[in-house]
Amino acid sequence: MPEVQATTTVVDAPGVDPGLVLSPLRMLYGDPTVRVDDREFTRATWTPAGPGVIAITWGAQPGRIDVTCEGEGAGWLKEGARSLLGADDDVSSFEPEGVVGRLWARMHGDRVGATGTVWHDLTWFVVQQRIRRTDAAAQWRRLVTTFGEPVDGHEGLYTPPDPDRLSRAAPWSLRALGIDARRAATLIEAARVADRLHLLAGQPSDKALARLGSVTGVGPWTRACLAAMTWGDADAVITGDSGIPSLITSTLAGERRGDDARMLELLEPFRPHRYRVLRLAFAARIGARRSRPQFGRNVEESSLNRPNSRWR
Repeated sequence: MPEVQATTTVVDAPGVDPGLVLSPLRMLYGDPTVRVDDREFTRATWTPAGPGVIAITWGAQPGRIDVTCEGEGAGWLKEGARSLLGADDDVSSFEPEGVVGRLWARMHGDRVGATGTVWHDLTWFVVQQRIRRTDAAAQWRRLVTTFGEPVDGHEGLYTPPDPDRLSRAAPWSLRALGIDARRAATLIEAARVADRLHLLAGQPSDKALARLGSVTGVGPWTRACLAAMTWGDADAVITGDSGIPSLITSTLAGERRGDDARMLELLEPFRPHRYRVLRLAFAARIGARRSRPQFGRNVEESSLNRPNSRWR
């Protein structure tokens, strides 16, 4: 990644717990694009201006959050730091009772952040389609270290796959990394229109996600994940996942097994904060197990193979 002088700023975000907000960005074990510990978060990513790194530290002084950005995308990342931290996420209308209320009391500093990094997030979720999280983690590491670039001054940190390099990749080269033909085709097609994908971050989520749906293999599960992570939609609901419904039914109703219909029924009273409830349930499960939960796989994308994409 080309060297660009780092820029540092302080984000004013009263009540925000950066550790809770940023933890979902490290859900794939050993992700070479991100590092996080108790008081520091570092992520290498791609922006509309090019690759960049954002480093966030907190805890040195009460309420102080320091942000340092570097690389070609430094300015873009600096402008988006408040959104990434969920600093403007309005929780004033979220007053849950019962089990959700107790979780919220414990994790009141959580916010729904928005990364804005469409290309990075899309590739991350496409790799996770239809496979177990442990397998996705291994395949993501191989994809990043093959098509990304090591970041100077950050040992072991890599940028996400370079869209230009990935757009010219032969499908067999991705299959050699463990990525099946269908996901490989989606990644290569997305790479070929990456310049347009970057621009979607500045559009309303409904319009942007509708455009993303024209990329072969980007179905409801992937779009819902992007709505939550990339656009910071606090009401996004992720359907078509083999593990999330049971997490919700177990947390909210004590029912070990659940499906999408039951999950939607239980989440309905929490509009417009349904994704916020999922985050609380997810964080509580991590705390209870002291490890990352191993959800199964999403099951919808396998049937969503759209030829003749309008993006071609």
